[in-house]
Amino acid sequence: MTAFWKSMGHGTNIRVSNSKQRITPLLIMKTTLPLVSIVLFLFSSAFAQVSFPLSVSKNGRHLIDTDSVPFFYQADTPWHLFFDLKPVDAEYYIKRRKEQGFNALQIMLTGSKGQLDFNGESPWLGDRDFSRPNEKFFERVDAVLEIAKNHNMYIAIVPLWSGCCRGDMAGNDVDGNPLPMMVNGVKKTYEFGKWLGNRYGKYLNIMWIIGGDNDPFNAIEEYGALVKGLMETTTDQLFTYHAASTHSSTDVYPGANWLDVSMIYTYFRGFNKAWNKIQPDVYEVAYDEYRKNKMPFFLGESNYEREHDDWGNPTQIRKQAYWAALSGSAGHAYGSVNWKIPKNWKEVLELEGALSLIHLANLMEHVGFETLEPDWLGTLLEDSAGEYASNNYAISAFTKERTSAVIYVPSKRRLKLNSTSLSRPINSLKWYNPRTGEQSNILSRKGFIVPPSEEDWVLLVNY
Repeated sequence: MTAFWKSMGHGTNIRVSNSKQRITPLLIMKTTLPLVSIVLFLFSSAFAQVSFPLSVSKNGRHLIDTDSVPFFYQADTPWHLFFDLKPVDAEYYIKRRKEQGFNALQIMLTGSKGQLDFNGESPWLGDRDFSRPNEKFFERVDAVLEIAKNHNMYIAIVPLWSGCCRGDMAGNDVDGNPLPMMVNGVKKTYEFGKWLGNRYGKYLNIMWIIGGDNDPFNAIEEYGALVKGLMETTTDQLFTYHAASTHSSTDVYPGANWLDVSMIYTYFRGFNKAWNKIQPDVYEVAYDEYRKNKMPFFLGESNYEREHDDWGNPTQIRKQAYWAALSGSAGHAYGSVNWKIPKNWKEVLELEGALSLIHLANLMEHVGFETLEPDWLGTLLEDSAGEYASNNYAISAFTKERTSAVIYVPSKRRLKLNSTSLSRPINSLKWYNPRTGEQSNILSRKGFIVPPSEEDWVLLVNY
Protein backbone atom coordinates (compact mmCIF):
# COMPACT_ATOMS: atom_id res chain seq x y z
CA MET A 1 0.00 0.00 0.00
CA THR A 2 2.75 2.47 0.94
CA ALA A 3 4.69 1.73 -2.23
CA PHE A 4 1.54 2.29 -4.31
CA TRP A 5 0.88 5.71 -2.85
CA LYS A 6 4.51 6.71 -3.16
CA SER A 7 4.54 5.75 -6.82
CA MET A 8 1.44 7.90 -7.35
CA GLY A 9 3.34 10.88 -5.99
CA HIS A 10 1.21 11.48 -2.90
CA GLY A 11 2.81 12.69 0.30
CA THR A 12 2.41 11.74 3.92
CA ASN A 13 0.91 14.08 6.48
CA ILE A 14 1.99 13.36 10.06
CA ARG A 15 0.21 14.65 13.15
CA VAL A 16 2.42 14.92 16.21
CA SER A 17 0.91 15.68 19.60
CA ASN A 18 2.66 17.19 22.61
CA SER A 19 4.08 13.75 23.36
CA LYS A 20 6.74 12.66 20.92
CA GLN A 21 5.54 9.05 21.17
CA ARG A 22 2.20 9.87 19.64
CA ILE A 23 2.35 10.03 15.85
CA THR A 24 -0.42 9.35 13.36
CA PRO A 25 0.60 8.99 9.71
CA LEU A 26 -2.13 9.91 7.24
CA LEU A 27 -1.94 9.07 3.57
CA ILE A 28 -3.68 11.60 1.34
CA MET A 29 -5.49 10.81 -1.90
CA LYS A 30 -7.03 13.54 -4.05
CA THR A 31 -9.76 12.36 -6.36
CA THR A 32 -10.89 13.84 -9.64
CA LEU A 33 -14.16 14.90 -8.01
CA PRO A 34 -14.34 18.72 -7.89
CA LEU A 35 -15.65 19.08 -4.35
CA VAL A 36 -14.03 16.21 -2.53
CA SER A 37 -10.66 15.08 -1.27
CA ILE A 38 -10.26 11.79 0.55
CA VAL A 39 -7.95 10.88 3.40
CA LEU A 40 -7.26 7.32 4.47
CA PHE A 41 -6.23 6.92 8.10
CA LEU A 42 -3.96 3.90 7.85
CA PHE A 43 -2.28 3.75 11.23
CA SER A 44 -3.58 4.21 14.73
CA SER A 45 -2.46 4.46 18.32
CA ALA A 46 -3.55 0.83 18.62
CA PHE A 47 -0.30 -0.06 16.82
CA ALA A 48 1.86 2.20 18.97
CA GLN A 49 3.96 0.59 21.68
CA VAL A 50 2.24 1.26 24.99
CA SER A 51 4.44 1.76 28.02
CA PHE A 52 2.60 -0.14 30.75
CA PRO A 53 1.36 0.13 33.46
CA LEU A 54 -1.64 2.33 32.85
CA SER A 55 -2.82 4.92 35.33
CA VAL A 56 -5.52 7.56 35.61
CA SER A 57 -4.90 10.95 33.98
CA LYS A 58 -4.63 14.07 36.13
CA ASN A 59 -8.08 15.25 35.11
CA GLY A 60 -9.54 11.86 36.09
CA ARG A 61 -11.17 11.26 32.70
CA HIS A 62 -8.99 8.81 30.78
CA LEU A 63 -6.09 6.38 31.05
CA ILE A 64 -2.45 7.13 30.30
CA ASP A 65 0.71 5.07 30.06
CA THR A 66 3.99 5.77 31.87
CA ASP A 67 4.96 8.29 29.18
CA SER A 68 1.66 10.14 29.81
CA VAL A 69 0.39 9.10 26.37
CA PRO A 70 -3.43 8.80 26.42
CA PHE A 71 -4.70 5.24 26.01
CA PHE A 72 -8.02 4.83 24.19
CA TYR A 73 -9.35 1.54 25.56
CA GLN A 74 -10.61 -0.59 22.65
CA ALA A 75 -11.14 -4.13 23.92
CA ASP A 76 -12.44 -7.41 22.58
CA THR A 77 -14.24 -9.87 24.86
CA PRO A 78 -13.08 -13.47 24.26
CA TRP A 79 -14.23 -14.34 27.78
CA HIS A 80 -13.39 -18.07 27.48
CA LEU A 81 -9.98 -17.70 25.82
CA PHE A 82 -8.02 -19.20 28.74
CA PHE A 83 -10.25 -22.28 28.58
CA ASP A 84 -10.74 -22.92 24.89
CA LEU A 85 -7.58 -21.84 23.05
CA LYS A 86 -4.18 -23.46 23.21
CA PRO A 87 -1.32 -20.96 23.59
CA VAL A 88 -0.45 -21.18 19.88
CA ASP A 89 -4.05 -20.35 18.96
CA ALA A 90 -4.24 -17.66 21.62
CA GLU A 91 -1.22 -16.02 20.00
CA TYR A 92 -2.96 -16.03 16.61
CA TYR A 93 -6.02 -14.45 18.24
CA ILE A 94 -4.01 -11.77 20.06
CA LYS A 95 -1.90 -10.88 17.02
CA ARG A 96 -4.93 -10.62 14.74
CA ARG A 97 -6.86 -8.43 17.14
CA LYS A 98 -3.81 -6.21 17.56
CA GLU A 99 -3.61 -5.82 13.78
CA GLN A 100 -7.29 -4.85 13.75
CA GLY A 101 -6.80 -1.96 16.17
CA PHE A 102 -7.72 -3.61 19.47
CA ASN A 103 -5.40 -2.93 22.39
CA ALA A 104 -7.12 -4.90 25.18
CA LEU A 105 -8.89 -8.20 25.83
CA GLN A 106 -11.41 -8.98 28.58
CA ILE A 107 -11.10 -12.60 29.76
CA MET A 108 -12.54 -14.77 32.54
CA LEU A 109 -9.76 -16.37 34.55
CA THR A 110 -11.66 -19.20 36.23
CA GLY A 111 -14.67 -19.41 33.92
CA SER A 112 -18.19 -20.36 34.83
CA LYS A 113 -19.20 -22.86 37.48
CA GLY A 114 -17.81 -26.29 36.64
CA GLN A 115 -16.11 -25.18 33.39
CA LEU A 116 -13.12 -27.24 32.21
CA ASP A 117 -10.44 -26.21 29.73
CA PHE A 118 -9.59 -27.95 26.43
CA ASN A 119 -7.52 -30.52 28.36
CA GLY A 120 -10.28 -31.25 30.84
CA GLU A 121 -8.54 -29.28 33.59
CA SER A 122 -10.36 -27.21 36.21
CA PRO A 123 -8.84 -24.08 37.78
CA TRP A 124 -8.92 -25.94 41.11
CA LEU A 125 -8.32 -29.41 42.42
CA GLY A 126 -11.22 -30.98 44.22
CA ASP A 127 -14.67 -29.41 44.11
CA ARG A 128 -13.72 -25.80 43.29
CA ASP A 129 -11.68 -25.47 46.46
CA PHE A 130 -10.05 -22.02 46.26
CA SER A 131 -7.20 -23.18 48.49
CA ARG A 132 -6.13 -25.79 45.91
CA PRO A 133 -5.30 -24.07 42.58
CA ASN A 134 -4.56 -26.47 39.72
CA GLU A 135 -1.00 -25.80 38.56
CA LYS A 136 -1.59 -27.44 35.16
CA PHE A 137 -4.42 -25.03 34.42
CA PHE A 138 -2.58 -21.92 35.55
CA GLU A 139 0.61 -22.82 33.69
CA ARG A 140 -1.32 -22.40 30.44
CA VAL A 141 -2.73 -19.10 31.69
CA ASP A 142 0.87 -18.05 32.39
CA ALA A 143 1.83 -18.91 28.81
CA VAL A 144 -1.00 -16.82 27.35
CA LEU A 145 -0.16 -13.84 29.57
CA GLU A 146 3.45 -14.00 28.40
CA ILE A 147 2.22 -13.93 24.80
CA ALA A 148 -0.01 -10.94 25.54
CA LYS A 149 2.88 -9.12 27.20
CA ASN A 150 5.13 -9.78 24.21
CA HIS A 151 2.47 -8.38 21.87
CA ASN A 152 1.86 -5.33 24.08
CA MET A 153 -1.79 -6.31 24.62
CA TYR A 154 -3.62 -5.14 27.74
CA ILE A 155 -5.51 -7.94 29.54
CA ALA A 156 -8.52 -7.21 31.75
CA ILE A 157 -8.99 -10.34 33.87
CA VAL A 158 -12.09 -11.44 35.78
CA PRO A 159 -10.78 -13.61 38.65
CA LEU A 160 -14.18 -14.93 39.83
CA TRP A 161 -17.11 -14.48 37.45
CA SER A 162 -20.28 -13.61 39.35
CA GLY A 163 -22.61 -14.64 36.52
CA CYS A 164 -25.79 -13.15 35.15
CA CYS A 165 -28.13 -16.00 35.93
CA ARG A 166 -27.36 -17.41 39.38
CA GLY A 167 -25.26 -20.30 38.13
CA ASP A 168 -21.62 -19.22 38.30
CA MET A 169 -19.37 -18.19 41.21
CA ALA A 170 -21.18 -15.71 43.47
CA GLY A 171 -24.38 -15.80 45.50
CA ASN A 172 -26.87 -18.68 45.45
CA ASP A 173 -28.24 -20.73 42.59
CA VAL A 174 -31.90 -20.75 41.53
CA ASP A 175 -32.68 -23.34 44.20
CA GLY A 176 -31.03 -21.29 46.94
CA ASN A 177 -27.89 -23.42 47.19
CA PRO A 178 -24.65 -21.51 47.82
CA LEU A 179 -22.31 -21.09 44.86
CA PRO A 180 -18.49 -21.52 45.05
CA MET A 181 -17.61 -18.13 46.55
CA MET A 182 -20.14 -18.63 49.31
CA VAL A 183 -18.99 -22.21 49.95
CA ASN A 184 -15.33 -21.17 50.16
CA GLY A 185 -16.13 -18.14 52.29
CA VAL A 186 -14.29 -14.91 53.04
CA LYS A 187 -10.97 -16.36 54.26
CA LYS A 188 -10.37 -18.71 51.31
CA THR A 189 -11.45 -16.04 48.83
CA TYR A 190 -9.00 -13.59 50.41
CA GLU A 191 -6.18 -16.14 50.25
CA PHE A 192 -7.02 -16.89 46.61
CA GLY A 193 -6.78 -13.16 45.87
CA LYS A 194 -3.33 -13.09 47.48
CA TRP A 195 -2.29 -16.18 45.52
CA LEU A 196 -3.35 -14.53 42.25
CA GLY A 197 -1.56 -11.30 43.13
CA ASN A 198 1.65 -13.10 44.01
CA ARG A 199 1.52 -14.97 40.71
CA TYR A 200 0.37 -12.21 38.37
CA GLY A 201 1.33 -8.98 40.11
CA LYS A 202 4.47 -8.84 37.97
CA TYR A 203 2.45 -8.23 34.79
CA LEU A 204 2.14 -4.51 34.14
CA ASN A 205 -0.39 -5.05 31.33
CA ILE A 206 -3.17 -6.36 33.59
CA MET A 207 -6.36 -4.80 34.96
CA TRP A 208 -8.63 -6.71 37.34
CA ILE A 209 -12.37 -6.85 36.65
CA ILE A 210 -14.18 -7.75 39.86
CA GLY A 211 -17.67 -9.24 39.62
CA GLY A 212 -18.88 -10.33 36.21
CA ASP A 213 -22.28 -9.58 34.66
CA ASN A 214 -23.99 -9.08 38.01
CA ASP A 215 -24.10 -6.99 41.17
CA PRO A 216 -22.34 -8.38 44.27
CA PHE A 217 -25.55 -8.97 46.29
CA ASN A 218 -24.82 -11.35 49.18
CA ALA A 219 -21.24 -11.96 48.00
CA ILE A 220 -20.15 -8.42 48.87
CA GLU A 221 -17.93 -9.61 51.75
CA GLU A 222 -16.32 -12.27 49.58
CA TYR A 223 -15.62 -9.79 46.78
CA GLY A 224 -14.20 -7.38 49.34
CA ALA A 225 -11.88 -10.14 50.54
CA LEU A 226 -10.82 -10.95 46.96
CA VAL A 227 -9.96 -7.30 46.30
CA LYS A 228 -8.08 -7.05 49.60
CA GLY A 229 -5.96 -10.08 48.76
CA LEU A 230 -5.17 -8.77 45.29
CA MET A 231 -4.34 -5.26 46.46
CA GLU A 232 -1.97 -6.53 49.13
CA THR A 233 0.08 -8.37 46.52
CA THR A 234 -0.08 -6.04 43.47
CA THR A 235 1.00 -2.43 42.96
CA ASP A 236 0.54 -1.18 39.40
CA GLN A 237 -2.70 -2.83 38.30
CA LEU A 238 -6.04 -1.06 37.99
CA PHE A 239 -9.39 -2.32 39.32
CA THR A 240 -12.94 -2.06 38.01
CA TYR A 241 -16.25 -3.87 38.60
CA HIS A 242 -18.52 -5.52 36.01
CA ALA A 243 -22.07 -5.05 37.32
CA ALA A 244 -25.44 -6.14 35.92
CA SER A 245 -26.71 -4.47 32.75
CA THR A 246 -27.97 -0.89 33.26
CA HIS A 247 -25.68 -0.63 36.32
CA SER A 248 -22.15 0.76 36.51
CA SER A 249 -19.26 0.03 38.86
CA THR A 250 -19.97 3.24 40.76
CA ASP A 251 -23.64 2.29 41.13
CA VAL A 252 -22.77 -0.82 43.12
CA TYR A 253 -19.56 0.44 44.76
CA PRO A 254 -20.01 4.21 45.24
CA GLY A 255 -16.92 5.78 46.77
CA ALA A 256 -14.95 2.51 46.98
CA ASN A 257 -11.28 3.37 47.54
CA TRP A 258 -10.10 0.43 45.42
CA LEU A 259 -12.15 1.34 42.34
CA ASP A 260 -9.91 3.03 39.73
CA VAL A 261 -12.10 2.79 36.64
CA SER A 262 -15.85 2.44 36.25
CA MET A 263 -17.45 0.08 33.76
CA ILE A 264 -20.85 0.82 32.24
CA TYR A 265 -23.05 -1.87 30.72
CA THR A 266 -26.30 -1.52 28.80
CA TYR A 267 -27.98 -2.48 25.54
CA PHE A 268 -30.45 -0.07 23.91
CA ARG A 269 -34.06 1.04 23.94
CA GLY A 270 -36.26 -1.74 22.60
CA PHE A 271 -33.85 -4.54 23.51
CA ASN A 272 -35.88 -7.08 25.50
CA LYS A 273 -33.51 -9.99 26.10
CA ALA A 274 -31.85 -8.82 29.31
CA TRP A 275 -33.00 -9.22 32.92
CA ASN A 276 -34.08 -5.58 32.94
CA LYS A 277 -36.45 -4.95 30.03
CA ILE A 278 -35.78 -1.19 30.15
CA GLN A 279 -32.31 -0.84 28.68
CA PRO A 280 -31.18 2.77 28.16
CA ASP A 281 -29.03 3.55 25.16
CA VAL A 282 -25.27 3.69 25.63
CA TYR A 283 -25.07 7.48 25.44
CA GLU A 284 -27.74 7.85 28.15
CA VAL A 285 -25.81 5.70 30.60
CA ALA A 286 -22.49 7.28 29.59
CA TYR A 287 -23.77 10.84 30.02
CA ASP A 288 -25.06 9.91 33.47
CA GLU A 289 -21.74 8.36 34.46
CA TYR A 290 -19.81 11.36 33.14
CA ARG A 291 -21.92 13.82 35.13
CA LYS A 292 -21.96 11.99 38.44
CA ASN A 293 -18.32 10.87 38.73
CA LYS A 294 -14.95 12.30 37.79
CA MET A 295 -13.49 8.86 37.16
CA PRO A 296 -12.47 7.18 33.89
CA PHE A 297 -15.17 4.84 32.64
CA PHE A 298 -15.61 2.63 29.62
CA LEU A 299 -18.38 0.64 27.99
CA GLY A 300 -17.52 -2.86 29.16
CA GLU A 301 -20.33 -4.75 27.49
CA SER A 302 -23.28 -4.20 25.18
CA ASN A 303 -24.78 -6.04 22.23
CA TYR A 304 -22.49 -8.59 20.55
CA GLU A 305 -21.97 -8.94 16.83
CA ARG A 306 -24.01 -11.83 15.39
CA GLU A 307 -26.02 -12.29 18.57
CA HIS A 308 -29.70 -11.57 19.22
CA ASP A 309 -30.76 -11.83 15.58
CA ASP A 310 -30.38 -8.64 13.55
CA TRP A 311 -29.64 -6.60 16.66
CA GLY A 312 -26.08 -7.87 16.35
CA ASN A 313 -25.51 -6.14 13.01
CA PRO A 314 -22.34 -4.13 12.20
CA THR A 315 -24.10 -0.77 12.35
CA GLN A 316 -25.36 -1.44 15.87
CA ILE A 317 -21.83 -2.44 16.87
CA ARG A 318 -20.50 0.89 15.60
CA LYS A 319 -23.31 2.86 17.21
CA GLN A 320 -22.39 1.49 20.63
CA ALA A 321 -18.70 2.19 20.13
CA TYR A 322 -19.07 5.74 18.80
CA TRP A 323 -21.73 6.63 21.37
CA ALA A 324 -19.32 5.56 24.10
CA ALA A 325 -16.32 7.31 22.56
CA LEU A 326 -18.14 10.64 22.20
CA SER A 327 -19.94 10.55 25.55
CA GLY A 328 -16.94 11.25 27.76
CA SER A 329 -15.71 7.68 28.18
CA ALA A 330 -12.17 6.32 28.17
CA GLY A 331 -13.11 3.70 25.57
CA HIS A 332 -15.28 0.67 24.94
CA ALA A 333 -15.34 -3.10 24.60
CA TYR A 334 -16.53 -4.88 21.46
CA GLY A 335 -18.20 -8.27 21.65
CA SER A 336 -19.09 -11.10 19.27
CA VAL A 337 -19.97 -14.78 19.39
CA ASN A 338 -16.25 -15.28 20.01
CA TRP A 339 -16.99 -14.72 23.69
CA LYS A 340 -17.41 -18.50 23.90
CA ILE A 341 -14.71 -19.36 21.30
CA PRO A 342 -16.78 -21.36 18.77
CA LYS A 343 -15.13 -23.73 16.30
CA ASN A 344 -15.15 -21.03 13.60
CA TRP A 345 -13.50 -18.42 15.83
CA LYS A 346 -10.99 -17.45 13.14
CA GLU A 347 -13.84 -16.61 10.78
CA VAL A 348 -15.57 -14.61 13.52
CA LEU A 349 -12.39 -12.56 13.96
CA GLU A 350 -13.08 -11.11 10.51
CA LEU A 351 -16.66 -9.90 11.04
CA GLU A 352 -17.51 -6.55 9.46
CA GLY A 353 -18.26 -4.70 12.68
CA ALA A 354 -14.97 -5.71 14.27
CA LEU A 355 -12.97 -4.78 11.18
CA SER A 356 -14.54 -1.32 11.05
CA LEU A 357 -13.48 -0.40 14.58
CA ILE A 358 -9.89 0.27 13.57
CA HIS A 359 -11.28 3.42 11.97
CA LEU A 360 -12.66 4.49 15.34
CA ALA A 361 -9.23 3.99 16.92
CA ASN A 362 -7.65 6.00 14.11
CA LEU A 363 -10.18 8.79 14.45
CA MET A 364 -9.79 9.02 18.22
CA GLU A 365 -6.03 9.30 17.74
CA HIS A 366 -6.40 11.93 15.02
CA VAL A 367 -8.77 14.21 16.96
CA GLY A 368 -7.15 13.57 20.33
CA PHE A 369 -9.98 11.81 22.17
CA GLU A 370 -8.65 13.01 25.51
CA THR A 371 -9.43 16.61 24.48
CA LEU A 372 -13.12 15.89 23.84
CA GLU A 373 -16.00 16.73 26.15
CA PRO A 374 -19.52 15.41 25.51
CA ASP A 375 -22.19 17.79 24.28
CA TRP A 376 -24.68 16.13 26.60
CA LEU A 377 -27.08 19.07 26.36
CA GLY A 378 -27.25 18.62 22.59
CA THR A 379 -26.45 22.26 21.85
CA LEU A 380 -24.62 21.72 18.55
CA LEU A 381 -27.25 19.68 16.72
CA GLU A 382 -30.37 20.79 18.58
CA ASP A 383 -33.49 19.36 16.88
CA SER A 384 -31.59 17.67 14.05
CA ALA A 385 -30.03 15.11 16.43
CA GLY A 386 -33.19 13.03 16.35
CA GLU A 387 -35.20 11.62 19.22
CA TYR A 388 -33.32 11.35 22.50
CA ALA A 389 -33.51 7.95 24.23
CA SER A 390 -33.82 6.21 20.89
CA ASN A 391 -31.52 3.89 18.96
CA ASN A 392 -31.09 6.51 16.24
CA TYR A 393 -29.78 9.54 18.13
CA ALA A 394 -26.88 11.60 16.76
CA ILE A 395 -24.38 12.77 19.36
CA SER A 396 -21.52 15.24 19.39
CA ALA A 397 -18.46 16.11 21.43
CA PHE A 398 -16.48 19.36 21.57
CA THR A 399 -12.86 20.05 22.25
CA LYS A 400 -12.47 21.73 25.63
CA GLU A 401 -12.14 25.18 24.06
CA ARG A 402 -15.15 24.45 21.82
CA THR A 403 -13.14 25.23 18.71
CA SER A 404 -13.87 21.87 17.04
CA ALA A 405 -16.41 19.08 17.26
CA VAL A 406 -16.99 15.46 16.29
CA ILE A 407 -20.53 14.29 15.46
CA TYR A 408 -21.68 10.69 15.01
CA VAL A 409 -24.78 10.31 12.82
CA PRO A 410 -26.32 6.79 12.94
CA SER A 411 -28.41 7.25 9.79
CA LYS A 412 -29.15 9.75 7.04
CA ARG A 413 -30.90 12.98 8.05
CA ARG A 414 -30.72 16.72 7.49
CA LEU A 415 -28.33 18.28 9.99
CA LYS A 416 -28.46 21.89 11.07
CA LEU A 417 -25.47 23.04 13.11
CA ASN A 418 -25.82 25.67 15.80
CA SER A 419 -22.61 27.58 15.13
CA THR A 420 -23.09 29.71 18.26
CA SER A 421 -22.25 26.65 20.37
CA LEU A 422 -18.69 26.87 19.02
CA SER A 423 -16.13 29.44 20.10
CA ARG A 424 -15.01 30.17 16.54
CA PRO A 425 -16.64 30.21 13.09
CA ILE A 426 -17.04 26.97 11.16
CA ASN A 427 -14.34 26.99 8.48
CA SER A 428 -14.00 23.27 7.81
CA LEU A 429 -16.45 20.37 7.53
CA LYS A 430 -15.50 16.81 6.63
CA TRP A 431 -17.34 13.51 6.40
CA TYR A 432 -15.51 10.57 7.93
CA ASN A 433 -16.66 7.12 6.82
CA PRO A 434 -16.65 4.80 9.89
CA ARG A 435 -16.75 1.73 7.63
CA THR A 436 -13.71 2.53 5.49
CA GLY A 437 -11.76 5.33 7.17
CA GLU A 438 -12.16 7.61 4.16
CA GLN A 439 -12.57 11.31 4.77
CA SER A 440 -14.16 13.79 2.35
CA ASN A 441 -14.19 17.58 2.51
CA ILE A 442 -17.52 19.39 2.34
CA LEU A 443 -16.86 22.52 0.31
CA SER A 444 -20.43 23.83 0.18
CA ARG A 445 -21.77 24.61 3.67
CA LYS A 446 -25.02 26.46 3.00
CA GLY A 447 -28.25 25.32 4.61
CA PHE A 448 -28.63 21.76 5.86
CA ILE A 449 -25.85 19.18 5.79
CA VAL A 450 -26.84 15.72 4.57
CA PRO A 451 -24.70 12.56 4.89
CA PRO A 452 -23.50 11.03 1.59
CA SER A 453 -25.53 7.81 2.04
CA GLU A 454 -28.17 6.14 4.22
CA GLU A 455 -25.53 4.57 6.46
CA ASP A 456 -23.83 5.90 9.59
CA TRP A 457 -21.31 8.75 9.23
CA VAL A 458 -19.07 10.98 11.31
CA LEU A 459 -19.01 14.74 10.75
CA LEU A 460 -15.79 16.55 11.67
CA VAL A 461 -16.16 20.25 12.41
CA ASN A 462 -13.05 22.47 12.18
CA TYR A 463 -10.56 19.61 11.83
